[in-house]
Amino acid sequence: MSRSADDRLIELETRMTWQEDALNVLGAEIQRQQRLIEQLEQRLKALGDRLTAADEPVFRGTARDEIPPHW
Repeated sequence: MSRSADDRLIELETRMTWQEDALNVLGAEIQRQQRLIEQLEQRLKALGDRLTAADEPVFRGTARDEIPPHW
């Protein structure tokens, strides 16, 4: 038994509606994840900057000032 053209058209329109909804949901999720990635990148950069600042030497004298007192 073959289906009528109207039945096939209704089925295709229904599928298309579900697919459009799925694309909208996926698009919103991609946007949310992109915002999260950007926030994490900013935090990572801030932490990297803090590590770089922490690696700077505290002693700012000359090499002669670093000689131990018993020499």
